[in-house]
Amino acid sequence: MSTFLKRGAQAFLALLLLIWLITLVMLKFEQHEYTQITDEQRAQAVAYLDGKVTPAPTNWSFESFTPEDGVTLRTGVIDAVNAKGTVIFVPGFTGTIEMSMETISKLNLAGFRVAAIEYRGQGKSYRPLSNPEKGYVEGFRLLGEDLAKFARHVKRDGEPLFFFSVSKGAHITMRMAAEQGIDATAFALVVPMIEINTGELSYSLVKNLAQTLNAIGLGSMYAPGSAQWPPQPLVFGAANGCNSNPETAQVQSAIFALDETLRTRGATIKWLKETTDSTQKLRNPSFMKALTQPVKVFTAGDDRLVKTDVATEFCSNLANCEVTHFEEARHCINRESPERMDQIIQESIAHYEKALTANF
Repeated sequence: MSTFLKRGAQAFLALLLLIWLITLVMLKFEQHEYTQITDEQRAQAVAYLDGKVTPAPTNWSFESFTPEDGVTLRTGVIDAVNAKGTVIFVPGFTGTIEMSMETISKLNLAGFRVAAIEYRGQGKSYRPLSNPEKGYVEGFRLLGEDLAKFARHVKRDGEPLFFFSVSKGAHITMRMAAEQGIDATAFALVVPMIEINTGELSYSLVKNLAQTLNAIGLGSMYAPGSAQWPPQPLVFGAANGCNSNPETAQVQSAIFALDETLRTRGATIKWLKETTDSTQKLRNPSFMKALTQPVKVFTAGDDRLVKTDVATEFCSNLANCEVTHFEEARHCINRESPERMDQIIQESIAHYEKALTANF
């Protein structure tokens, strides 16, 4: 019996090794093709987007920024007469500038110059993998360094600098604030991804699994439950876990349907590994002690993608932070309710202006 069990264990280990080798080879030689949609789906996407995407203002300018050789990031800027300062807009995971133009325009109309950035791995910026649709993070410190370089690039002498950062963009912004010594006047963080919500799975299990799979070379593999765009089935006009409003829940998907080069969907093992590593840093109060500027945090009560309680705790550990909480909101708060998002923008503007007054 013991010999039988020993041989069975050896066969099982050999099978695991074979599966690992096959997966490793498949990842190394991965071929990517965008999923093609039908003419009917394209027409549905066009109809769904009608009146829901704010066009870029005439004085908006798309630009590019190169934080290092071989890495080009898409950016953009819109100036204001007698600008109160520059607001840097940092989108959430899979977000693009096009999807955020309403927020950018409202901040600009309030008298701010606005500069936006699509960080590595999404939008029309540099993609680190041969499969450009995979959500992949080389490192949050690196993303923070890129953002700091961009901030120094756009900041004008004698003019204050602010940040309006969403979800993963808020995480990157806080890493930058803790490590890069950027002279910012105030920060607004919308549903900040301080810690991801792993649902019914144990957070420590997800963290340890990501660490292990990344260590054996499987970092570029999709995490369980993640996959290439589109979500199945591809429908327009249905609520989802991120957005309870069927009128806007598929705005991003419709944009992706019409421009495949913007697509990013699904986290990889490396994304999970780097995110959980970085969360450990952000949750250490001593790591954030350098951040003394005022921070305004907006949280959602029905957030199924990030931990609202952790974001609230994070805020309480900062020197100068306050929270506005929307109990009924889901994570895609920027598209779910125009009235709610307008409140977030107006409170952010008031937050910036209060910080300006305090500095003089």
